[in-house]
Amino acid sequence: MLPAADAISATLVSGSPLRAIGSLWAIASIVVVPLTIIQQSYSFSVGYGFSVAAMVCYLFDAYALALLKSFAESGISFSTLTSTTPTLLATVAVIYGLRLALYLLLREFTVDSKRKQLKSFNTKPPLKRLPLALNVSLFYALMISPALFALRSAVKAGTVLEKVQLISTGVAAFGVLLESIADQHKYEVKRKSKEGEDKFVGPTTFSYMIVRHPNYLGEILFWVGLFGAGSVSFQRSITAWLCGILGVGGISSLMLGASGRLDTKQQEKYGGQQKYDEWKQSVKYSVIPFLK
Repeated sequence: MLPAADAISATLVSGSPLRAIGSLWAIASIVVVPLTIIQQSYSFSVGYGFSVAAMVCYLFDAYALALLKSFAESGISFSTLTSTTPTLLATVAVIYGLRLALYLLLREFTVDSKRKQLKSFNTKPPLKRLPLALNVSLFYALMISPALFALRSAVKAGTVLEKVQLISTGVAAFGVLLESIADQHKYEVKRKSKEGEDKFVGPTTFSYMIVRHPNYLGEILFWVGLFGAGSVSFQRSITAWLCGILGVGGISSLMLGASGRLDTKQQEKYGGQQKYDEWKQSVKYSVIPFLK
């Protein structure tokens, strides 16, 4: 590995919590900065997904190498690494990041209105986009930090904490599944509709019968699950708790705010249309069931 990569790996494994978060920030920036220079909207779309996957892959690689060295010295089987809940959590997070980034690319290249919308966000010259890229990269590092601490400090097998971590990982995995299904459902419905048409076409079935924005619900569930799985390893680290809370609180607030804006936009555009009015009347909750 290159000296810089070695230094980042060493910091992730054994550096102070704050320095480890800084290493995650560096990894996210390596992904987000060039993509933001290419297109400003990539900072919060494609760059978001790919940076999450990159940070978790780097985390897993750093800890796998450290554990392999430890196993070689102690004679412990490698199978103990692949059976841990933190490993499962890392796998779910990589799937989440890659799936999201590839889906957003697919949507951009196949839906003209989305492609035009994303290009309209190019309001600054490439180099002036650097502050935006660095700021969102830091935010992504805070969001993924619970995975860092889950890998850093594995809880003991058979304990209540391990069960909490496993359940939380299941919540994260369910969130990924729900978001994936909702995104694909909406994509297929919108693709079949005519561009620029003001007629409401849905989707209104399956996950869209639970809440009006199940993809946002899936996003929140993933990050809440990730936070829950990592929090059992935070112990008394103020840095871990602060970074984790800022990350999950920030993304949850963004999702709830986005859903509110989308509800307003849909009401202005489709209000008065029978199909939309009936769907909105029957599906009373925007993102979180039983919470209007």
